[in-house]
Amino acid sequence: MTNLEVRRRLLIVIPVYGSYRAFLKGLASWLSERGWEVHIATNLKASVAEPDVVALHQVDMPRGANPLQLLKASRQLQALIYEIQPSVVHAHFSVGMLVLALVSRVKNARRLGTFQGMRFPLDSGFSRWVFKLVECFSILRLDQSWVLTADDYEAVPWFVHCKLAIQDGYGFGCDIEHFDSARFSDADKAKLRSKLEIPDEDYVFIFVGRLTAFKGFPLALEAFQQLRKERSDVHFLIVGEADPQHPLDLPELNSLEAVHHVGWQDDPAPYLSISNTMVFPSEREGVPVCVMEALAMGLFVVGNDVRGVNKLLEDFGSRRLPVSSRGEGSTCTLKSAMGDALACKQSESAFSPVRQKLSRRLFYETVLRDYA
Repeated sequence: MTNLEVRRRLLIVIPVYGSYRAFLKGLASWLSERGWEVHIATNLKASVAEPDVVALHQVDMPRGANPLQLLKASRQLQALIYEIQPSVVHAHFSVGMLVLALVSRVKNARRLGTFQGMRFPLDSGFSRWVFKLVECFSILRLDQSWVLTADDYEAVPWFVHCKLAIQDGYGFGCDIEHFDSARFSDADKAKLRSKLEIPDEDYVFIFVGRLTAFKGFPLALEAFQQLRKERSDVHFLIVGEADPQHPLDLPELNSLEAVHHVGWQDDPAPYLSISNTMVFPSEREGVPVCVMEALAMGLFVVGNDVRGVNKLLEDFGSRRLPVSSRGEGSTCTLKSAMGDALACKQSESAFSPVRQKLSRRLFYETVLRDYA
């Protein structure tokens, strides 16, 4: 085995296979094209592993805080590291980082971690202290870790900062070449609108993501239904499915007036192309990719003033329509913000230069620099 081969072998540790495909598949391909041998350690149970350019390895990482399963996963990961002998092991999400932190050090293998939103700053009471202890332990055990926002960085104790940094850019970024409204002709948009029975001149609000309470879906649906009572020219397009781990008692969505539920879509870009405003009243996020994709497509975004979302809304000021969904009167607040969006005029030509800041390529280049 040559030194060059050792230097360019990467093991990505990520708890859920779907998260790898959503966030890191492009990075793995990009690194492979540049001579890296990329391996993925993930939980493949209940997942359909598609053909890929990298090697996939089963590690039974739990979604919850189960000590025995965490220890079992760390032993599996330890064996995998000895087998692969990577030069870099990069864990993602709090669970993946904890599993890596429990692994004994292996010579010549740098251990890195990235939080896609720390858990403890959003908790309270006893659970807040437990998660704070666990996440700070993970940081101190690894060689270097990153958070995506200044909010998370400022939340950790000062003595942890020596091994923690804020990742450059906006999280993972997005594929701005793909999420580009110029790719879709008027004929393409008219065809899709016709299929969904949405008149060309009507206004479309869109929700993209899991249909859960913490993502704000019930609130978005209720606010739209109230707005629809006042405006017959508005529609609500829903791209996503319910999460079995966070079930909701929802009606048959397509039976609701002016509501169009198309389910989960591997590519939401066509649906964003026929939409005017994204409604995303999520209560907790890292840096949401769906919001970046909507911004890259030139949509307005109505979103909560929460970690990750507020930074995007602030920096892309022409699209900033923040709203708080918490507390009494939240539905009226969101409905009012959606009404404000109807009155706003989009200016795609003015937005085009700054959309480059959302490019996923900036994330790729940052990662390559950190691995060097």
